[in-house]
Amino acid sequence: MKNIVAVNFSFPSIDQISYQSGQSLLDYDIVLFDPEFPKMPRIDFTGGGSCITIEGAERLKTAIAHWGGEIKDALKAGKTIFFLLNDYEIDSGAAGYSIGTRGVKNYTTSQITNYDVLPTSISIRNAKGKHLKVVDAKFKGLYALIKDISEYKVVFTSEIRNKLFTTRDGSNVISAISRFKDLSGCIVYLPYFDISELKTYSQQGGSKWKPEATRISKGIVSQLVEIDKLLSSQAEGTPKPEWMNSVDFPKKISEIDMSIQKFEEEIIALHTLKDAELMEKEELIQYSALLFENGKPLEKAVEKSLQLLGYTVENFKDGDIEIDHLISHTNGIRMIGESEGKDNSAIDISKFRQLESNINEDFERDDVEVPAKGIIFGNGHRLVEPHLRADQFTQKCLTNAKRLGTALVKTVDLYEVVVYVLDNANDKQFQTNCRKAIESTTGEVVEFPKPKIKIKPSLKKTN
Repeated sequence: MKNIVAVNFSFPSIDQISYQSGQSLLDYDIVLFDPEFPKMPRIDFTGGGSCITIEGAERLKTAIAHWGGEIKDALKAGKTIFFLLNDYEIDSGAAGYSIGTRGVKNYTTSQITNYDVLPTSISIRNAKGKHLKVVDAKFKGLYALIKDISEYKVVFTSEIRNKLFTTRDGSNVISAISRFKDLSGCIVYLPYFDISELKTYSQQGGSKWKPEATRISKGIVSQLVEIDKLLSSQAEGTPKPEWMNSVDFPKKISEIDMSIQKFEEEIIALHTLKDAELMEKEELIQYSALLFENGKPLEKAVEKSLQLLGYTVENFKDGDIEIDHLISHTNGIRMIGESEGKDNSAIDISKFRQLESNINEDFERDDVEVPAKGIIFGNGHRLVEPHLRADQFTQKCLTNAKRLGTALVKTVDLYEVVVYVLDNANDKQFQTNCRKAIESTTGEVVEFPKPKIKIKPSLKKTN
């Protein structure tokens, strides 16, 4: 029996998983996916309008990226995704803010759409209607079950070859199949249907499905399974009616099903191992952001690198105070770091303003008795190959570092340290020496100890 799951969709008789669950689709053969955004916390603007909060936007983008990867992996594995064409949503998520006059927060936002989970973009526009026309005969049985609970919410705006349903006059395509050159699975875009109204509710707030909902859902599941078989085999034909499930078949089929189930369990176990390896690989690749990134990706790579060296690193927020890197160690050292990447220039003096402000505001806290040491992690000329880069810090930056006793760290140098530590985890003395280099450097560029194993020439340092 095929394993079917409904993602972000209330549906009886099959498994259901929520949009923000982070769950894998590899346990299932067929996926029913509703792209509607879950409700997220919002920020209301004084001039009208709103956007999703910074934390909410980060969670939503994480979920979108997760489902995008899961859908692509499912397609690679030859699975069928039944994608419900819900309303096309464009929302705004807060990415950060600055403090304006009278302490008003001015938010920067970025657009998010609920169709970003798809592996390829599709051309659609919102349009609603109830009257559908079946174009592909394989879907007549499904339409008979959903015609009273379905509606179209979007129509395709580009030329479509594999049409399934159109509007009543045939002028607009409202359902189609997408196949992909390098992926063996397919996406079936279905008109939206909803059986959530077929519930009864108790005075205590609970709910349960009506018998009619269970009957309809089982019929829909049966049709989806048969459609999946036909699509997988590329065969022409009619999906088996539900009553075929009661027909006797040769016992050999049951034996084959048991063998298939065993193979599928082994495949799932291997996929789990593969996912763990891919996750570890991705974690390691993130360190390479030290070579070419700026902004949040660079901050995260610096944080991971410092943790690798044995530091505790926090992103501290308290009211209007936001510190990229609050760095500490069991030896009692406290440091505050700022990260900066420049496309085609050296790190200039401007970053000191934020660093000094953070150190002073941190020192004003009741539980802090000694000002933290300042560090600037610079990735100047980040788009240039590392060994061809000019000076990483301007002369003014170097002068100001001396004045304030700030340590300057070239993230290219830090990357070399990271590679060595990852490859030589037992060399604890090297890690200790690296920490000493950071903590003892004042007003200069940190010179890390030379690794015992030579780093490739393409990453050699420049002055």
